[in-house]
Amino acid sequence: MTNKRLILPPRLEPGDRVALVAPASPPSGRRLLLTGKKRLEQLGFEVVVGRHVLSEYGYLAGPDRDRLHDLEAAFRDPRIKGIFCARGGYGVSRLLARFDADLARRHPKALVGFSDITVLHLALQKAGVVSFWGPMPCTGLGWTSFSVRGLQRALMSAGPGGPLPFSPRRRPTTLRRGVGEGPLTGGTLSLMAASLGTPYEIETRGRIVFMEDVDEEPYRVDRLLAQLIAAGKLADAAGIAIGIFTGTTVRNSPGRRSLTMMQVFGDHLLPLKVPILNNVTVGHVPDQVTLPYGVRARLDAGARTLELLEAGVGG
Repeated sequence: MTNKRLILPPRLEPGDRVALVAPASPPSGRRLLLTGKKRLEQLGFEVVVGRHVLSEYGYLAGPDRDRLHDLEAAFRDPRIKGIFCARGGYGVSRLLARFDADLARRHPKALVGFSDITVLHLALQKAGVVSFWGPMPCTGLGWTSFSVRGLQRALMSAGPGGPLPFSPRRRPTTLRRGVGEGPLTGGTLSLMAASLGTPYEIETRGRIVFMEDVDEEPYRVDRLLAQLIAAGKLADAAGIAIGIFTGTTVRNSPGRRSLTMMQVFGDHLLPLKVPILNNVTVGHVPDQVTLPYGVRARLDAGARTLELLEAGVGG
């Protein structure tokens, strides 16, 4: 676990200038980019769009050097107060060998994103800087009134976040009772597993770990959990929050037979004997919570609550 003092980015306020960048894949066209820009402007921000957001290099928003330039330029620019990732897709892991995480320590700013942004969050967490798993403005998914209220609360309010509201569309359930406290970490399960053996490898000891994924059928989730546990992860966690796994329809399962997702979770996670809350509104879903990496949280699986005990932003 990092020994670096946790650094909080400054709280955002209406009128602040924020950057809109694409460190992974580009938005699906200029129309969605403009929609995302407008969404951020409706929150009261002045939006600066990264130079290469609409660039295309296969499935990437331009070559690595261009995406890295936009990301690091946003951290360096003293006028920029926050950084929003336009979308996920794929590509962040290609940047991290050259990304200067100390930039974020010298110029801390609230960075928001989910999905492929998981590995950037883990790199920033390793550097001791709080960043935010949260909705991205240039996608057709996750920017609902529920999500936006949670985002504003996380980025623009002083004081601890308190108990997280969950979407009325989905209610959390208890998989294993118990209470755990610790800093938040986690993200998209496949990227958590991909971090193993890298400088930004996920640390789970004493932490509340959240997880979700998309388009991974049960046997693949099974394999990912087995890999993490074999690597010594999750058994040392303070608690586990299982988010929403979408696109789990069985397509290529061996023998065309499959376990259910709940069987997979039960087989791998129940033996760990840590508190487990299931069906938390984290994932590739319309209503999302915003979660600050590194901030202490309290998970009460029996009461079906997840509470942020500290602020994710500074005064």
